[in-house]
Amino acid sequence: MTPRPRHAAKLSRRTLLTAAALALPAGYLAIGGQAQAQTPATLPLDLANTTGSNTVYAYVVGRDPAAGGGWAFLRSDGSSLYHPPNPANDQTPLGADCAIALNASGAAPRRVTLPHLDSGRIYFSVGAKLTFLMNRGGGLALPSVVNPSDPNIDVRHDFCEFTFNNDQLFGNITFVDMVCLPIAFQLETAQGVTQTVRGLPADGLARVASALRAQSGVDGSDWSRLVVNRSGADLRVLAPNLAIRGNSALFSGYFEPYVDQVWSKYASTDLRIDTQYTWGAFTGRVSGGTLNFPGAGSFAKPSTLAVFSCSDTPFTTGNDLMGNLSARLAAAFNRTTLLSNPDQPTGENPAAFYTQPRTNHYARILHSTTPDGLGYAFPYDDVHPAGVDFEGKVQSGSPTRWVITVGGLAGSGGGGGGGTITPPPGGGSAFATVQAESYAAQSGAQTEACSDTGGGTDVGWLANGDWLRYSLDFGSTGATRIDARVASGAAAGVSGLVQVRLGSPTATPVGSFAVANTGGWQSWRTVPADLSRITGVQTVYLTFSSGQPADFVNLNWFTFS
Repeated sequence: MTPRPRHAAKLSRRTLLTAAALALPAGYLAIGGQAQAQTPATLPLDLANTTGSNTVYAYVVGRDPAAGGGWAFLRSDGSSLYHPPNPANDQTPLGADCAIALNASGAAPRRVTLPHLDSGRIYFSVGAKLTFLMNRGGGLALPSVVNPSDPNIDVRHDFCEFTFNNDQLFGNITFVDMVCLPIAFQLETAQGVTQTVRGLPADGLARVASALRAQSGVDGSDWSRLVVNRSGADLRVLAPNLAIRGNSALFSGYFEPYVDQVWSKYASTDLRIDTQYTWGAFTGRVSGGTLNFPGAGSFAKPSTLAVFSCSDTPFTTGNDLMGNLSARLAAAFNRTTLLSNPDQPTGENPAAFYTQPRTNHYARILHSTTPDGLGYAFPYDDVHPAGVDFEGKVQSGSPTRWVITVGGLAGSGGGGGGGTITPPPGGGSAFATVQAESYAAQSGAQTEACSDTGGGTDVGWLANGDWLRYSLDFGSTGATRIDARVASGAAAGVSGLVQVRLGSPTATPVGSFAVANTGGWQSWRTVPADLSRITGVQTVYLTFSSGQPADFVNLNWFTFS
């Protein structure tokens, strides 16, 4: 097993924002500062089509650091760059064909060559090409899904985001603007591992639209109006933030009652926000109608639009510290956890997200529809307590191949479309052999070929703060023991605990066992541990705890008895 850097500084969609782009939506990627070159100059990028259509195009666009940060597109040949000139008039079409035709649906991927680009997006369109326009001053006008006069308004299209620079490749799927086409990632690295983000299943748009319509039937709110229908067919779903920009009457007064409750609570109770950075934690209270954090700043009551957008007053802040507090406060409003948790985000329990009747049901539905629960559903969806992730991202300083599939990965069945991010009832049997790689979601884990009896795949690179999530049925009798197949090539003095938790990666463990070096990363042994009795259908988290940052265990399978 090849070592990997552990818990390197994580890039996030939010911390990589750039203000230099023309009218780019919040969340556009940009990385500031570059270290000594580590990544290759180019990366093989395979674009796979599973949409069912044989007419699919890709557009790769970003800022070229070799050209002073100006905009650049991959041309239709998939290898050379086109740098749009500064036009004499606004709304000038590109002067080159930058539509990369994908192969037929189900055929081999179309390989292109990805150079270093910052603030990048990869657009996909089905059935027709997209139109990109340049404005005077070098501004790029991207396709809009809320401007009825935009030439792309009726074209099925979607995008993902990336930055590929000297330090690393970072890419993420996103639902912050809309839902249309399923997009999935598989990133191969020099360490021989593959990072996977499954994205929406093939019928993800239909599931999300159906769940939103059902939610409108429950609470009478405007969720169904997020669905854009053309000629009797659902074309896309708009995120609430964008939908309100196009129709300010939508969701009128939706979050205001909840905001009032929060303001009332923290008039007499402290709200603690941990910046998860060198600034430390700040404690605030409501006084004089504002939420005040001494030594940092204050917040007025946010409107519904401000909660959904995370970028309108009071979340328009003038310094990094207040921006950090804004992110954590806005995330808690979207997940509606402020009434139950005064310790943000440290004390968050993901099982409690989106459980209020008035919450961000768009985000709830998206997280329950992706099979791994991952993907940005609002701009600050990367705010989380330690040991948990919700972003659908891949990231490596040594990438060797990136595969992006548009149309849905095989086996991406998705969740129930209407629950929380916790897997729905009806998990597999806890008393069968549970393959470690069959997790519903994970943080920090990667898979590799396994040389244990039976071969297959194991889950490796597990270290402090990582976790795996499963939905398992323990029946009425329940289980009081776990047997796990583990291996470790950890260095002397490096060891850790594998803990079993229910409902949340931060819940109190119901049992644990210790692992140290077993003789090698493929030297397998079965380790038993006693548990407090577990019954019924449970969301099971295997969490990994160590006093050292290094990897300490591989996991092949486990079973309960």
